[in-house]
Amino acid sequence: MPQEIKEQHPYKPDYSDEVDLREVLHWIRNGIHGFRAWCKYALGVLVRYLPLILLLIALVMGISYYLFTRERPYYTSSATLLPGNIRNEYFKAEINRLADLVRDGNHAVLNAELKLGVEQSAQIKSLTFLNLEEEKIEEDSVLEGAPFQVKAEVYDNTLFIPLQKALQSYLGQNVYFAKRTQARKEQLEQQITKLKQDIATIDSLVRASATTRGPVNGFVYGEPLDPSGLYRQSTLMLEDMSKLEAELKELETVQVVVGFAPMIHPTAPILKKYLLVGGTIGCLVAFLVALWIDKRRKKASL
Repeated sequence: MPQEIKEQHPYKPDYSDEVDLREVLHWIRNGIHGFRAWCKYALGVLVRYLPLILLLIALVMGISYYLFTRERPYYTSSATLLPGNIRNEYFKAEINRLADLVRDGNHAVLNAELKLGVEQSAQIKSLTFLNLEEEKIEEDSVLEGAPFQVKAEVYDNTLFIPLQKALQSYLGQNVYFAKRTQARKEQLEQQITKLKQDIATIDSLVRASATTRGPVNGFVYGEPLDPSGLYRQSTLMLEDMSKLEAELKELETVQVVVGFAPMIHPTAPILKKYLLVGGTIGCLVAFLVALWIDKRRKKASL
């Protein structure tokens, strides 16, 4: 049987689906002309109502300045502290407890904890705890003995130094923290005492090995000692003991690594910021009012 051969016609695109570039260009030109016309109109409104616009801007900036004077200035600074072998989350809980008292305005209890005085305790705006090695904490692990920061916001910039001492004293007086520190102190003292005894024993062996042993009835008793090995062992023990003694000297519940900086300039409010925001809002409001008045006048003239 002869096979039927179907003619394959080439694809003819539907030109009705294509976008007419002339329409697009016409739309763009109209948009540009419209924008120019609106800018010209807006400039004319600004010129015609310039005194009113300046008056409204000055009024809004005056309100901003009034709000600035009503705000109470405060100062911000941070202190870096280094705890002993105690979990950082315990220190975080203590700082958060003080922060709760500050937010609650419980100045009497806050004074009882920090011993600053009721008036000075009332000058604290906020306290914030921040772990410096938060990103290094692995999953299912805890951070212990790592440095942390305490950020303080106060209304009196002379309060930073007393607050730093009060925080260190407050954390050091925690009963659990004190017990942990005392236990570590006793452990270090025992290790140092043991190392001193071992070093004294090695020194006596070294002195004994240096004494010439003579024969007894033709025999030499005692195994020969290696003085160089004893010296190396004694040196290593001395290094370990020095490290332990240094740790014992610096052993505290919490140490201040970097204290609060006594700031001179307040963190907020900032006059320039208030005036800038007020001026921006004033310009927008004044321009909208001028447009509204101009449209009403045009409608009334028709």
